[in-house]
Amino acid sequence: MLHSLCPICKSPLSEQDSRAICPNGHSFDKAKEGYYHLLSKHSKAPGDNKEMVSARRDFLDKGYYTPLAEQIAHVINDTFQNSITLIDAGVGTGFYLSQIIEQRQNEKDVYLALDVSKHAVRIASKRTKRAECCVASVFDLPYPDNVADVAVCVFSPFAMKEYARVLKDGGILIVAYPCEKHLIELRRALYENVREVATTLPQSDLEIVDEKEIEYKFCLNSSVDIANLLTMTPYVYRAPKSAIDNLKAQKLLNLTADFHLTTLKKTIR
Repeated sequence: MLHSLCPICKSPLSEQDSRAICPNGHSFDKAKEGYYHLLSKHSKAPGDNKEMVSARRDFLDKGYYTPLAEQIAHVINDTFQNSITLIDAGVGTGFYLSQIIEQRQNEKDVYLALDVSKHAVRIASKRTKRAECCVASVFDLPYPDNVADVAVCVFSPFAMKEYARVLKDGGILIVAYPCEKHLIELRRALYENVREVATTLPQSDLEIVDEKEIEYKFCLNSSVDIANLLTMTPYVYRAPKSAIDNLKAQKLLNLTADFHLTTLKKTIR
């Protein structure tokens, strides 16, 4: 059973012969990887490109950000012992969602996942077979109101109104974003003047119930991993080429991971 809505008329979609069809006759083909393309308005290739997505997959699969994934799963398991419906808003390559599913070990859970990049969703759909995946925008979530117990936003845009809309009363939103010291060594190697600007969440109707900082050191010990990190970030497009080439030539890079994890709750009004 599909949980998604038609991006054109917002009617429920049903699956028929590898197509998603709404009562008004709008239909969408299912990709061979198992996902649907549900962007209502889109360019030919929005979101991260194929090179960036492949680099992110290879980097994350090395486990460098596993501590963050474990903390997200820990928050969910501490909050919900029974089955849940979870939306991963900005699923990327599916790394964090796959870690959540593994930690949950609940066959009754329902997982919904989306990303604006078709290249990312293609990988996520292969990795997380239990999730219903689609190409869509976090600012126009293809889901009904009050459908999710949990929404997860890892390095995705802060579409707070949409997250609040799809959450049930008592549901939680988990938001992860970088703190000031995240990859500070990398940034200092790329730029002469590094500004440490703190990210803040926008105001919303959701109530903050927990905040924590996750900081640890890790080491990249191959030029391949260093190149993947550079390629998966905007730095590779913004930093001086000489600095990029110098970093790619290195075989060892000590780094700081510094994440902010905020849990917000939709309170009953």
